[in-house]
Amino acid sequence: MGKIQEIIKDTLPGIYTYSVMLGEDESADKKASYFGNINEEINSVCEKLKNDENLKYGFNAVGFSQGGQFLRAYVQRCNDPPVYNLITFGSPHNGVSDIPGCEGNDGWCRLMRSIASQGAYSGYVRDHIIQAQYFKDPRRLDIYLKKNIFLPDINNELEIKNVTYKENLVTLNKLVLIRFTEDTTLKPGDTAWFSFYDEEGNLVPLREQKLYKEDWIGLRTLDEFGRIVFKDCEGRHMSIELDYFQDEVVIPYLNNSLIYRKKPLLVIQT
Repeated sequence: MGKIQEIIKDTLPGIYTYSVMLGEDESADKKASYFGNINEEINSVCEKLKNDENLKYGFNAVGFSQGGQFLRAYVQRCNDPPVYNLITFGSPHNGVSDIPGCEGNDGWCRLMRSIASQGAYSGYVRDHIIQAQYFKDPRRLDIYLKKNIFLPDINNELEIKNVTYKENLVTLNKLVLIRFTEDTTLKPGDTAWFSFYDEEGNLVPLREQKLYKEDWIGLRTLDEFGRIVFKDCEGRHMSIELDYFQDEVVIPYLNNSLIYRKKPLLVIQT
């Protein structure tokens, strides 16, 4: 995140950046990306952003991996201060059919997967493992809708729809969905574009789903007004060339002046 912030500041001198941090230090922050309750963490972020005077007139937001999904939840549930452009990199917007794997010597991740192996919908796991809270078994959608504590709500898949979610999301100027072409961490990788499997294991694109057709969270409205951008980033999950980030994200989507501000604002979430 430090390097990302450096590129943004070098490209847009004077910009204010805020990197969302949930723990008191780097170790605690990393732990919070695996263990906790997403709903509580989003509530905390809503409070942090609202209390930052530099953000009070709104900001652009960039979310990496699950952070992009959580920033979308911020927009739908809070959006105070408002988000203008939301850019997400490899985010599991429509869930994952398998708990994401681990790379390198990541002890927290290995522990998370060990606990999650007990069953993503079991009481302790669903309430304490972050990745289980966006796990979606396409062959057990009834159980998923009944027991998952986060994703069915934020995607308005439940019988009673939260109209605020759609009202807030359609206020975005741009929703930029970036997919990694060789993503094997997320299953499916196309969940970054809201695609997901049906019960037979076929990948169903966003525009063929009820989520889109019935406009549960406002994606069809955004799309019809040309405010959703589907982009590819070559490589594996979170393999981002810095030139790509500068040319495809910073310059086109962050280099805009917001109302009452001389310089654009930015929040980064991992």
